[in-house]
Amino acid sequence: MTMRFIYTRTFSVAFSIFVGIALLIIFDAKGYLGLARDGFGRLYGRTSGTVSTGVGATKEVFQTLFTIRKLVRENAQLNQQIDELSFENARLQSSRDENTALRKSLNFKTNSNLELLPLEVIGADPSGFSQVITVDKGQEEGVGLNNAVIVSPGLLVGKVTSLNPHSAQVTLITDPSLIVSAVVADSGAQGLIQGEHGLGLSFNLISQNEVIKTSDNVTTSGLAGDFPPGLLIGQIDSIKSSGSDLFQKAFVGPAADLRNLKFVFVVKP
Repeated sequence: MTMRFIYTRTFSVAFSIFVGIALLIIFDAKGYLGLARDGFGRLYGRTSGTVSTGVGATKEVFQTLFTIRKLVRENAQLNQQIDELSFENARLQSSRDENTALRKSLNFKTNSNLELLPLEVIGADPSGFSQVITVDKGQEEGVGLNNAVIVSPGLLVGKVTSLNPHSAQVTLITDPSLIVSAVVADSGAQGLIQGEHGLGLSFNLISQNEVIKTSDNVTTSGLAGDFPPGLLIGQIDSIKSSGSDLFQKAFVGPAADLRNLKFVFVVKP
């Protein structure tokens, strides 16, 4: 019984293979296999092309990301170099300006008829609210109380109002506590200069008989003995005058750049 089952199963398998081969021969003769091969080729080509395109696109994305990362790193390095160069350029410019100011001051000291003691400004209020600066020499170096302080080429800055052994405080002419006897260089009109809280200078008590005009130079008169005569204070910017007033009043712009003082001189009596 078992042998008969095996023979029957073997015959069935062989018969199935025979039928399958016969069908393939018939389909090939009819051209059906060619169509199947063409369809498979097209499907394989499309699938292969899609996969290749996807791989290529992914590769391009990663290449772009790597390129962007490299550019960001290079840009950061360039920005750092620019910052370093800007800092060095600013430092060199500051040194150059300081050397120029120092040479100018030393030349003025050499050619001036006044007895001058050079000082460096070591403290000031950058906001401009305080009209006092600190200099690097004091009583031990020969600085005296109430000494006039000037800058090249003879522009009035203020006077020494406080002394320490090796430093001093200078009150600027724009402080209202400082009053300077002054004269208009062209007309000889006299009056008193007083600070306007850092905003400029007022020129007070000018006789109505005096003729003054804008752009006139105003200098120290030296009459009160507080400042040497002939130091330039500034120029008249505007004039306030009324027939009913006893005196004229003018407003003067300081000749010295009081916000950017680096080197000054004490005028020794």
